[in-house]
Amino acid sequence: MNFKFDLSDEQDKPPSNVFALATPHHLLIKLHWEVRQLRASLPSKRRPIDLHEPAYHAFNCAITCWHLTDWVWESADEERRQLISSNFGVGLRKIEDFQSALRLRHRSLHICWQIANGSKHFKLRKTDPNIKTDEMWEYRPAMAGRMQAGEPLGSYVYRLSLTDGDLRLEALDVFEDAMKAWERELAAWFFIEGGYVGPET
Repeated sequence: MNFKFDLSDEQDKPPSNVFALATPHHLLIKLHWEVRQLRASLPSKRRPIDLHEPAYHAFNCAITCWHLTDWVWESADEERRQLISSNFGVGLRKIEDFQSALRLRHRSLHICWQIANGSKHFKLRKTDPNIKTDEMWEYRPAMAGRMQAGEPLGSYVYRLSLTDGDLRLEALDVFEDAMKAWERELAAWFFIEGGYVGPET
């Protein structure tokens, strides 16, 4: 069975201080939307006025991805927390234990944790020196034989990348990997059934 986001069918109501979102499932849908926004913002026929729009979307992806840890832990009753603990093979007594276990299991979530907390707090108390971010506009000239009359002579691509030790990674790939990790984990803990149905599928 595939899952769709339709609040009219949901019995769960958002907390009084939250717009629309009520469950980890809802936050996962938000993450899918943010990754789509990031992917769409990277290529451009000309440099946009909002030069750092892709970086803003990356900020949102990292924050939502990491905040899912809060939503999952707070949404889980004692029985589900025991299921999550058994899934990790260790006793998880508090949210910090859960977050630490997730970071160890999924490198992409560890990276999102670093980016989200760096974005939120500006400076980190627990910095991973292996992770560094980088962004730039890259000009790509049009290829002969593929241009049509009136088209620009080239295009721009906003490169959001990071290094993780000796690895060079595209930020979009990291967020997509983290999103898939969340899909697998939420399904294993019975927060969702099936896979995402949306514009990119």
